[in-house]
Amino acid sequence: MPPRLRLFVAIDPPRETATVAARIIERLRRAGVEAAWVDPSQMHLTLHFLGNDVYETDLHGICVALDAACRETPPFDIAFGGVGCFPDSKKPRVIWLGIQEGAEALAALYDALAARLEPLGFPPEARGYRPHLTIGRFKHARQLGQGADSGSIAAHLSGVAVEHAGQMTVSRVCLYASRLEKHAAEYDRLHTAPLRPR
Repeated sequence: MPPRLRLFVAIDPPRETATVAARIIERLRRAGVEAAWVDPSQMHLTLHFLGNDVYETDLHGICVALDAACRETPPFDIAFGGVGCFPDSKKPRVIWLGIQEGAEALAALYDALAARLEPLGFPPEARGYRPHLTIGRFKHARQLGQGADSGSIAAHLSGVAVEHAGQMTVSRVCLYASRLEKHAAEYDRLHTAPLRPR
């Protein structure tokens, strides 16, 4: 049986954004919020999660699809900012750093990729695409630090809200494979697809 891979398509955020994310994580830790925090140097703005068991033999078709979709899309600017959680602050599962500018252009790129990937067996998100950087995950519906009450997560997030967390020009997307190691995930960049030159 061919090897299987855990694959996703993503944009690499700028260093400034990783630095801001690290400060947010540290402030939430000091406030007593306990979560599985993402290493800021390993953060990605995910466009499509392709699955946990993609056959290695599918790689060529995926790369061709990424190249074709990106040739249709010119570079565009995005800005990061805002902090929140999914699905909501009453039962948080994911803490995220949001997109302040460029969300529409990201959605258009997502749609272009989806149009090429879906015929290969990789359907788009049923819940719709909501661009964000995951900075932490709760293992349970609510996993706050000692002494935190059930409504305090919203207050904690309000206390670390940032309006500006870096900006960048999106000029490429990357295909990554992730390997779940003992202590954290490791990422291998398998392919880079440049956007259409302006």
